[in-house]
Amino acid sequence: MKKIVKTHIKNLEGKQRVYDATLESFIKTNQFSLSIAEKNCFGFETGYRDLCKLFAIGHYLPSVADSEVVEHFLSAQQYAILWLRQMNQPKGDFIPFQYQGVDFAIPAQGRNDKIRSFAWLDMIYLTIVTGRNEDLNLLMGLLHKEQIEFSGLNARYHLEIVLHMLGLQASSDITGLMDGFVAHIQRENQTQQERRVSSHGIRVTLGFFDVMQAIHQQDQMAYNLSMHRALDMHKEWWTRGKDFKTDPDGYISLHLLTAAKYAYEKYGYTLDVESDYIPSYLYMN
Repeated sequence: MKKIVKTHIKNLEGKQRVYDATLESFIKTNQFSLSIAEKNCFGFETGYRDLCKLFAIGHYLPSVADSEVVEHFLSAQQYAILWLRQMNQPKGDFIPFQYQGVDFAIPAQGRNDKIRSFAWLDMIYLTIVTGRNEDLNLLMGLLHKEQIEFSGLNARYHLEIVLHMLGLQASSDITGLMDGFVAHIQRENQTQQERRVSSHGIRVTLGFFDVMQAIHQQDQMAYNLSMHRALDMHKEWWTRGKDFKTDPDGYISLHLLTAAKYAYEKYGYTLDVESDYIPSYLYMN
């Protein structure tokens, strides 16, 4: 019998209203792009943010089919990559794109804007779960061009640990990296804000590390146990305050969804724990 980790998601009527309003806004924006004769602009950035909200909320709504959630999920990844291409490719380039059978040619902007590390990691997770691994080259290129912005040392540690465990950028000394990270989050005399950041390190970074370590060690029992703990800690992190409880970013755990995809694809591992934080239909199909 599978264990269940219940989520913190409540008030589905309110969630339905948010979903409907977001979907309406998304469609209106795209219809506006269709109305432009030159077909040379499209709202990839706003569309990406809308789609992330749609798949996160839609998963919980009885009115939204799993197939619709999958479509939102796949489209979110596509919009993310198109947005980055539009932003980063040299001026003079055009990004071809088709929407509802209509061809667009979007001019590139030739900008080198920085992206916050956690937002960039979300794009990494989406790309791995959707299986569009060829897009990882673009994402990793932004890192190598130093276009990733870190909110602090904890964010840098988090990114380096995640990339190492996913096999995207190996650390020459993972033991030293982990020792440094643990020492950082356990240091004395932290401010309230620093303690909050360290709490993220414990609940999210270390939770992910334990799951991925069990996968790499090919220990399915340890994988299930660590995933159960990590899901509980994800819930703890996203219920620490009223504002966090209603943030769609916490409705689906993208980092744990990615770990589940990695384990399933590489070793055929399935979980003995179920949770709406990691919908199986998003990574098993």
